[in-house]
Amino acid sequence: MEQSGIRTFFAGRKKLIVVVVVFVIGLIFLLSNVEENPPNVPQDIVKQQEKVKPDVAGAQADPSSAPVSTNEPTPNTDSRQIATLVKVVDGDTIAVSINGKSKTIRIIGIDTPEVVDKRKTVECFGKEASDFANLTLQDNRNLLLESDPTQGERDKYNRLLRYVWIDDGEMDFGKFMIGDGYASEYTYNLPYKYQNEYKQAEKKAREAKRGLWADGVCLESAGTNADQTVEVSPTSQKQPIIDSSGGDKDCSDFATHAEAQDYFQSKGGSPTNNVDKLDSDHDGLACESLP
Repeated sequence: MEQSGIRTFFAGRKKLIVVVVVFVIGLIFLLSNVEENPPNVPQDIVKQQEKVKPDVAGAQADPSSAPVSTNEPTPNTDSRQIATLVKVVDGDTIAVSINGKSKTIRIIGIDTPEVVDKRKTVECFGKEASDFANLTLQDNRNLLLESDPTQGERDKYNRLLRYVWIDDGEMDFGKFMIGDGYASEYTYNLPYKYQNEYKQAEKKAREAKRGLWADGVCLESAGTNADQTVEVSPTSQKQPIIDSSGGDKDCSDFATHAEAQDYFQSKGGSPTNNVDKLDSDHDGLACESLP
């Protein structure tokens, strides 16, 4: 009788414990479900919020979902200035219109024989170079101009110093002139951006004997008088440079610039042939400090 009562007591206790355990488990599950899914919030909104939830645990985020900063400006990959051709002055100088204002452009890195300077005679191959430049640029009136900080903004004649690009910026006009033998590479003082390319273009034009580098193109005599000189291209180096080791002249040997210039030209002086070092700035003009 006593043992039967004990068994009944423990059986009742087991039922109570089971009920309590079930209740606790159910409560935990309910609370957990409420935390993850707040009441009155549709499940599709909860899932959408989970998709855009920031990575606060330091895990690697999906790069495709990273925001793109718009604070930094997009770099300008082409700083060339738009211009319209007005006229061709000669092979290395043109007039253009920039925003309605007329500007004269001296093309960086090239030199062509003289045709317009009243102080000089028309030099060999000058007309051909000017005609070629005119023909090329008339078909490419829309130009792009590129400056070069190493060369400054303007030359001493107040002309803008620029590279000229044609064919919608695909072709370097200066290099094109050199490559076809209508101009020579010209370094005024300091190396410029495209110097190596221009020198290579001239080398190839010389080797191919194009334009002013053709055999005999600039060796026609200007006359039979002994005082008359042979017309030579100012860019050609076929004529020997005067040996400055003996008998050379200095600016102090001349009374005027005109006298020095006559001597300079009679010896084949040019921007690339600095006879007796009389042309200090390599512009083809000797002893400019003289009256």
